[in-house]
Amino acid sequence: MNLKQRWFIRNVATLQAGSFSGTVIQAIIGIFIARLLQPELFGIYSLAIGMAGMTSLILGMGIQEAVSSLLGRAYARKDNVEIENILGFMLKITFLAALMVILISAFLPTIAGRLYGNSFIGVYAAIVVIATVFSSLFFTLAYSSFQVTGRVKSLGLLILSDQSLRYVLSLIFVFIGFGVSGAVSGQLAGAIIIFMVSVFLFNNLTKRESIFPGLSRLMSVARKVDVKKYLGFTFWVALDRNMGNVYMALPVILTGIYVSASEVSFFKLAFGYMNLVLSLLGSISVLLNVEFPKIQIENREQLYKSFRKISLYSLALSVVLSFGAAIVSPIAFKVLYGESYIPSIKYIFGLIAYGSLFGIGVGLGPMWRAINKVKISIVINSVILATGIPLGLWLIKNYGLWGSVIMATIWFSVSHIVSFVYLIRKLKTTTEIQNY
Repeated sequence: MNLKQRWFIRNVATLQAGSFSGTVIQAIIGIFIARLLQPELFGIYSLAIGMAGMTSLILGMGIQEAVSSLLGRAYARKDNVEIENILGFMLKITFLAALMVILISAFLPTIAGRLYGNSFIGVYAAIVVIATVFSSLFFTLAYSSFQVTGRVKSLGLLILSDQSLRYVLSLIFVFIGFGVSGAVSGQLAGAIIIFMVSVFLFNNLTKRESIFPGLSRLMSVARKVDVKKYLGFTFWVALDRNMGNVYMALPVILTGIYVSASEVSFFKLAFGYMNLVLSLLGSISVLLNVEFPKIQIENREQLYKSFRKISLYSLALSVVLSFGAAIVSPIAFKVLYGESYIPSIKYIFGLIAYGSLFGIGVGLGPMWRAINKVKISIVINSVILATGIPLGLWLIKNYGLWGSVIMATIWFSVSHIVSFVYLIRKLKTTTEIQNY
């Protein structure tokens, strides 16, 4: 194993430790919140979180992952002017997206009233949206800067803090007795703290890395930066990345249209439990955002082999994780969630196929961005959603929560397999042409 491979594996392990620790903390706190709220109120909370997630999509990981590719290239060239412009663009576009999201959130109570007959779900969702705005503004700058400078430990701690703090405060407020209002208020309070921490961390980085602009300089650049220069690439990458978030949020949101809030909680926990286990694969994808562009520049022939190897290894790992998660779920749910959530267990076994095929998608997003073919990914996923949403609604209406399980399995599996086959053929053809 060469030095680069060891470096990559070590960084994956470090980032995975931070990310997975945060996810585990989040999951453990989620268990206590679920037990305190019980199925009915936890279902309402889950629908609010789902609506907030859909509303704040453009503030999600898409922007920072898109910019990380551009920033990685500029940092490798030590181009301080380009770094300033890219970070200025990130700050400006995040601010504009935040304004848009806040405007949309004003309509959430009305939308929730129409979909679920409960406008308070929309009010709770709007509070979580505001929390997302606070946690995103400078978090994106710190996240991308740590990623491209190789400060994996700092990146892991930042992710851990963001994931855990908001949920710790939510649990405290719920425990005090504030119910769903306390759960969403905790998200807001934690987000404000993360906002301040991100400013502090980014400011420290700029003192150690002179190539990065200070905050005052960055704000000046943000006002003048040419948005059009980077928007073309960033928009499509962000849209592609947020397709994944849509896939994650929609199953719960659509489920709530035809079943009760308590039943939503059963599917939410089963789906969340499987995704918690699969989150072990997430750190690989994060690091590939930087690694694939580097391989493309240094050795284009290696890109096909690396993508295929990582995808197949991740597929094998996801099979093991999914079966393992299902096998221990009866004991885990009885001990952790209690008798009231036992109905979730059978849906976990139903999601084994979903989880087993999930791993093949680990390298898809980074590869689409590396070869600049994100529009193809968007087309594939848009077609799947256009046909999958009506199919999903029909399945839920006729088969209840089993329809939700089937819907999620079809959406993710078809998307991953079609995208993987396309990329393998594309990369193989490119390699053969170069060798010829």
